[in-house]
Amino acid sequence: MKQIVLFSLFLLGSTARADVIKCTFTEPFVETAYSMTRSTLTLVDAEGKTTVVNNVSFQIRSSGIFELKDKNGKVLQTLTLNGKGSDGMSDTAFPYSVIDTSLIPMANNGVGGCSSNYLKPKSSDP
Repeated sequence: MKQIVLFSLFLLGSTARADVIKCTFTEPFVETAYSMTRSTLTLVDAEGKTTVVNNVSFQIRSSGIFELKDKNGKVLQTLTLNGKGSDGMSDTAFPYSVIDTSLIPMANNGVGGCSSNYLKPKSSDP
């Protein structure tokens, strides 16, 4: 019985700690946020228009490479955990570099930087 209770507490703790991955892009200034608990990708374009894509899955493609796919299997974003992500404007190093192929047309080929609530960006500013 103790094992069942401990396992249940572990599951509840894991669910409460679900990740949100936020990405930033420049020229134009675009932001995205992926919620693992809701399986949604929220896109905010340069004019502030918000688009929410539902039923987005987080797929592990290989070691350190992840894909966000819509319900039809189209890749919306490819994230690489390499510590070299860039928003294209600041000296901030983001944990993930990202290539966005979602709904928002972007300059810079949709390349940006992402962080999560567990992996924070690092600034080279003093």
